[in-house]
Amino acid sequence: MFSLFILSLQSCSPSCKKITLVEDKKEVTTIQKNIIVKAEKQKAKAIDNYFSRINKIGVFNGNVLVAQKSKIIFQKSYGYRDVRTKEPLKLNSVFQLGSVSKQFTAVAILQLYEHGKLDLQDTVQKFIPNFPYKGITIHMLLCHRSGLMNYIYYCDANYHHKEEKPLSNKMVIQCLIDSFPAPYFSPNRRFNYSNTGYMLLARIVEIVSKKNFEDYMKINLFEPLSMKSTYVFNLNRPYKSPYLVKGYEYGRIEANPDFLDGVVGDKGVYSNLYDLYLWDQALYKNIVIKRNTLELAFKPYGKSLRAHKNYGYGFRMYYRPDSTRVIYHAGWWHGYQSLLVRYEKDSTTIVVLKNKRNRLVIDQEKILDILASDSTDFLKQ
Repeated sequence: MFSLFILSLQSCSPSCKKITLVEDKKEVTTIQKNIIVKAEKQKAKAIDNYFSRINKIGVFNGNVLVAQKSKIIFQKSYGYRDVRTKEPLKLNSVFQLGSVSKQFTAVAILQLYEHGKLDLQDTVQKFIPNFPYKGITIHMLLCHRSGLMNYIYYCDANYHHKEEKPLSNKMVIQCLIDSFPAPYFSPNRRFNYSNTGYMLLARIVEIVSKKNFEDYMKINLFEPLSMKSTYVFNLNRPYKSPYLVKGYEYGRIEANPDFLDGVVGDKGVYSNLYDLYLWDQALYKNIVIKRNTLELAFKPYGKSLRAHKNYGYGFRMYYRPDSTRVIYHAGWWHGYQSLLVRYEKDSTTIVVLKNKRNRLVIDQEKILDILASDSTDFLKQ
């Protein structure tokens, strides 16, 4: 009987062995998928634990999205859209991005450069002939090497009609032309983070494209990427949405409108979690800008003397201990705080949007460490 069994195995045809191998391969693939799914769930749980903890102690009120390998593995809302009524935040809630807006301005400029409409070594005078500060190029504005003073501080101290008439980019530029306040230093001498530079870049986009900044961004960036909840603030056309959240300054103090709200480019973009995910992932795909043009934005052009982090065009960057690059930007304005992290090693996107400003700094390295966990680690759990 035993000898017959051996004979039957030996006589198995090549097609029989092939079927067995295919079945084994399917089984291995299923096991691998299960491990990956388990790993994603464990990573999501660890991320949730971090944000739940800081929400519980009262220092985090906002929305979070994390994607790895271009797949969303975690998204959740913590806290309230309105702290007085206890109306909860939703995943599609819309927040002001503050300085995260700068990367949109930079990409708009690079689009115009890509289409031959301007050169990065053009000076501001090519577009604004009576601009009194000589020798400042678009490149210097993009990487914060212009030496210009901060318009926010200058206008806050010197603009006497702020109670009556909000400012626009054109009005700020006219203030600088009329008053000619001293720059911090001569052009290209060193890096100094400058909101003024990005305010000027937004105005240059308008002059070159013959469109207002809001419309240019909508037509050339937001609509091509189906970013349906993203827009640039416009004093004359206030955006009304049930998903727009209130911003709070340190506790329950609701942030009031400001006479500088109408100045855009350095700030002024509003968006939500999913639109920012679409934006970050689209930058891999040559949709609104070619990859080789975008790479100009990811080069290190300037950093402050004591920082290990660097700056490109509208994006900050630093390197992790394994020498992989992290590209990111944070922002705040009137109760809103934001963080957008891009980790190209595995197409990771991290989006954090807060509507309650405080001194909490989101530990993006902690999140990246969680995401770096190997899926095979979860075989042991």
